[in-house]
Amino acid sequence: MATVLKVVLLGESGVGKTCIINKFISGIFDPEVTTSLSAQFVSKTIEFKDLKQTIKFDIWDTAGQEKYRSLAKIFYKDAKVICLCYDITSLKSFTELRDYWYEEQVKTNTDTEVIYAVVANKNDLYETSQVKDEEGKAFARKIKGIFQSTSAKSDSGISALFENIGRKYFNPDFDSNEAENKQKEEYQQKKNEKMQQKKQVVTSTNRGVKLDAEKAKNENQKKKGGCC
Repeated sequence: MATVLKVVLLGESGVGKTCIINKFISGIFDPEVTTSLSAQFVSKTIEFKDLKQTIKFDIWDTAGQEKYRSLAKIFYKDAKVICLCYDITSLKSFTELRDYWYEEQVKTNTDTEVIYAVVANKNDLYETSQVKDEEGKAFARKIKGIFQSTSAKSDSGISALFENIGRKYFNPDFDSNEAENKQKEEYQQKKNEKMQQKKQVVTSTNRGVKLDAEKAKNENQKKKGGCC
């Protein structure tokens, strides 16, 4: 039987909460998606084969507009996981997340055992970033939460976010930074392997071209030196 976790995404309007959920649930990124009004609910089940565990994520997407802020606590009541989302290209979205959404909303209205995930979204726009990852990571450490850099557009970190949430649930000592470093190492290893394979293909191709050229040269020499 699957463990059920209620997950709530909080943050300012426009940071990409709906896009993160849509990408996780259906694999679709829609840049024209409309801003959520009130709240929306979806579910997805993930199997953690190495842990022999299954989690059903019940995910709530809340509205970030100021006029709906007072409604947020209705939806994150009894939540097991709260994802605090910000847009890396908007410093305001980060300061509001830290000073309002966490300090004034979440901190005083949730269970002490809730799992926090600080989500730095839109990392595909890193060239215009106003918030460094270290700032997000420092905030995550302060609240003893997970940090995850994501992009719904490029499908970066979305699966890892929910996988790390699950691993944190089963193992309170789970270190997301350690998992991130491991992911980077695995990515670099795969990248190196692909580069090596590419070099081998190029070397093999060049060798084949060289042999063909030598064969053609030898045949031409035989023709020129043949008897009458």
